[in-house]
Amino acid sequence: MFQFGLKIENKFLITSISFIVFIFIGVLDYYSGSEISVLLAYLIPILLISFYDKSEKTLLAINALFASTIWFIVDYTTQDYSNLFNPIWNAFVRFTIFMLIGLLILNLKEKYQKVLKLNEDLKLLNEEKNKFIGVAAHDLRNPIGAIYSFSELIIENYSDTMDSKSLKMLNHIKELSDNSLNLLKGLLNVSQIESGIIKLQLKKDNYIDFITKYMYFNLLIAKKKEINIRLETTEKEVFFHFDAHYLSEVINNLLTNAIKFSYPKSEIIIKITRSKNIVKTEIIDQGQGIPIEEQTKLFNYFQKTSVQPTNGETSNGLGLAIAKKIVSEHKGTIGAVSELGKGATFYYELPLKKIT
Repeated sequence: MFQFGLKIENKFLITSISFIVFIFIGVLDYYSGSEISVLLAYLIPILLISFYDKSEKTLLAINALFASTIWFIVDYTTQDYSNLFNPIWNAFVRFTIFMLIGLLILNLKEKYQKVLKLNEDLKLLNEEKNKFIGVAAHDLRNPIGAIYSFSELIIENYSDTMDSKSLKMLNHIKELSDNSLNLLKGLLNVSQIESGIIKLQLKKDNYIDFITKYMYFNLLIAKKKEINIRLETTEKEVFFHFDAHYLSEVINNLLTNAIKFSYPKSEIIIKITRSKNIVKTEIIDQGQGIPIEEQTKLFNYFQKTSVQPTNGETSNGLGLAIAKKIVSEHKGTIGAVSELGKGATFYYELPLKKIT
């Protein structure tokens, strides 16, 4: 808040300065007539006192009284009054106006300080929440990972000697533990990103090669639904600085989502276009699409739409929110365009200029 450009702790000094300003305004008022009064120049020091960081009601009242007194003296000595009541009444009205305006500013300033404190408290609570989520997710990941590994090992080595019911239950254990691991991974990413732990390791690389690599990785998953993934671009090379580790989470998330919500035997297109300052990546599917009223919550944590995966796949509602954070860290933007029954296009744009 306003502190006269200095962090002055002495209220007596502040009051003395304001009194000098009031006297100066009074002298100008006396010699110039009513012009200064009409401009309400007396109100300026009152406003400054109200915005002063150490200001309080007593300090405001002293200054308001002094201002109205100076104004009364000038008014009484420069105007013709038949009785003393009128200038005294005018001074009282001015004092009241000064106090009301000052109290309003003090009240707003007090509310502003409370909001700042609440924001600080919320920030601390958010940090504690992220620490708790990070510790809990980390501690749970090892035992659940062990359950997944053991179940996979048993299925690979002993499935021939097991009855169908036991094998089915074991496959359920493997699937559930795998889903839990993905959720824990997402929670760890959330806690890291929200806590500000994420630090991009920017390296100049060919973005086309980067996307091609992860397209082939996801083709293995897409083959289970006989879905083809195709890269569409006129660019052979697009070099710029990006964090390949974190950006791989973005492209993997968008591609796995497209696979989940696309119909079998359909096609997913990765379209890359380049302008002067940005490179745009679009993931275009031929799936079910997303209702317009649900698109606004796509990139929020733990938010899911009413649209269900086409082959019983699961979703924890974290991937898109994490992708948005990572793209934002790259100083880029992310969004989606979709129409129910006509597929969806998820896109993100990254700056070609190195971010600092």
